[in-house]
Formats: sequence, C-alpha cells, structure tokens
Amino acid sequence: MADYDADPQVVPYLLYEDAGAAMDWLIAVFGFTQRVRDRQGDGTVRHGELLLDNGGVIMLGSPGGAFRGPARLGGVTQLQCVTISDLMAHRERAQAAGADVSEVSMRANRAQSYTVDDPEGHRWYFSEPL
Repeated sequence: MADYDADPQVVPYLLYEDAGAAMDWLIAVFGFTQRVRDRQGDGTVRHGELLLDNGGVIMLGSPGGAFRGPARLGGVTQLQCVTISDLMAHRERAQAAGADVSEVSMRANRAQSYTVDDPEGHRWYFSEPL
C-alpha cells in the first residue's frame, strides 16, 4: 500500500474569477485557514489551498480568460459538502460575517445542515451528525 500524507485523497478544486477574493471570503466567513496562496506576476492568485478544521482541504484557482463562475452562468453548478462539529456556531459565524445562510434543517439520516452560496455562486452544504 502507498504511503500517503495526512491530506485527504480526494480534494475539491474550485475555480473562481477572483481566487484571492474568494480565499479572503472563505477564511472570514467559514473560518478556513490559508495553507498556500500562489500569486502570478500581476499579484492575482493563481492557486490557493485552504484547510478546514476537520482536516479537509479545498484548493482553488483563477483560470482567467473567458472563465465565468456559477453566479454569472445563472445558477449553482456543484455543491461542496463539509461535515463539521458545531453547526450552529459555524452558521452564526457565517451569518455575522454577512453571508446569506439558509435555515437549519434536519435530515432523515439524523444530521442537521445549512447551505450558503459564496459570492461567485458556489454552493456550500455544512452538516453535523447528531
């Protein structure tokens, strides 16, 4: 068996029109921690990596050119599912930071959850098992 790092083996890589602004928003609203912020010569973020407190990693980048995020395409194109340990505190933090969060809902699988779209229209689904 291969010897793997502590990083997850499947890592979402989200594309943003402005990856730097997205990183700042995700850190401020969701409490992610910056691991990498790789800038191009003009200062824009080419590649970034954020850590979640549950050990997860999100990568993101700005492809430039004609790329358009979900909000400019007219709707959600994917969903990031994140399991967290204190959903209510997490939701309160996001709401206090100005995010438009959904109501908390209970799932049949005995979990509570909420959703929020980031400024470029990527949908985030946060869930806490009960």
